[in-house]
Amino acid sequence: MKILLVGTKGIVEDARLKSFLIQKSFGEKKNSKLILSLEECAYLAEKKKAAVIKKGRKLSFKEIIATAKVKNFLDRYLVFKDLRQKGYVVKTGLKFGFDFRVYPKGKKIGEAHTEFVVAVKPQHATFTPAEFARKVRMAQTLNTKLLIAIVDSEGDINYYLTKREKL
Repeated sequence: MKILLVGTKGIVEDARLKSFLIQKSFGEKKNSKLILSLEECAYLAEKKKAAVIKKGRKLSFKEIIATAKVKNFLDRYLVFKDLRQKGYVVKTGLKFGFDFRVYPKGKKIGEAHTEFVVAVKPQHATFTPAEFARKVRMAQTLNTKLLIAIVDSEGDINYYLTKREKL
């Protein structure tokens, strides 16, 4: 069972693997293909659920991580993996200015609204007050909750749930 890596996206054409991944809420359907995020590719490779292939060669987990063009990708991956292992459906949140959007446990996209949007930050990174306010307001506009995921130097994650209070 193979995932073809093109740039930073995984493409699944195999019907059996595609069916399995859709059932587990991975990827997004486009035409007859299933497109996976790089986090999803890395997760499936690490769990040995599928081989990730680039230019005819199977990539190791470390090689998949190295293909990322996003700053702090490993931190993002650790948060993705942690949330998936806790039973959440995790999708990219880039079009809303977040790292991820997270659906409730046991629900698939279309069955429930996004429960959280997630901003991932390394331990010593900061938010400017304006950046933080924008994220809180955007989460409110999306009718969801903002989760800040702080990843420390050992790969441990602390989550902070935020909400906007009106006085």
